[in-house]
Amino acid sequence: MKIIAVTGYKGGVGKTITSIHIARYLADKGKVLLIDSDPNRSVEKWAARGEKQPLFKVKNEKSAPAHIAGNDFLVLDTPARPDSNELKEISQEAHLTILPCVPDAISLDPMLQMFHDLFPGAVYRVLITIAPPYPSKSADELRSVLAENQIEVFKGFIRRSASVVKAIDMGVTTAEMKGRDHYPWQDYKTIGKEIMEVINGTAQ
Repeated sequence: MKIIAVTGYKGGVGKTITSIHIARYLADKGKVLLIDSDPNRSVEKWAARGEKQPLFKVKNEKSAPAHIAGNDFLVLDTPARPDSNELKEISQEAHLTILPCVPDAISLDPMLQMFHDLFPGAVYRVLITIAPPYPSKSADELRSVLAENQIEVFKGFIRRSASVVKAIDMGVTTAEMKGRDHYPWQDYKTIGKEIMEVINGTAQ
């Protein structure tokens, strides 16, 4: 079973939305359990809004242990703003720790701090989220700063889109949306492919 943790020191970076969409992508690859460890229970509330059950199991951290066996993937939506010790434990156990980051100056300092607080040797990737559309170059600028600090970053990124918020409000993912509202799913599919490369040890 592969463990993917999504965590962050700063709120509002799309941590829970990322967790949900990653679980949805992996659901096409095998059995997935998404553990909602955030006290706000945002994932459980999202699942409850949908007319249909998601293609993956959603449990909180208290009920999850009874449902872990038999899954191919475990996605962990961590508590918001974990302390440094929690981050070390999370990144030590995960096959991949995903660190969402919005391309703005306010988000950069917490991201640089997170990098130093990871478990030594942890496998991680920064995921640039809520990136403004072209002609903004903020995502590329953030990628350059992270690269200068020798921080691993996903090649893909998640563009800002009202469709993502619309899907979450409906209790679905952008994979289930139609027309233009489906477009953001391509960003998550790109990230999903990179995730598979990393956890399978084939990333370049």
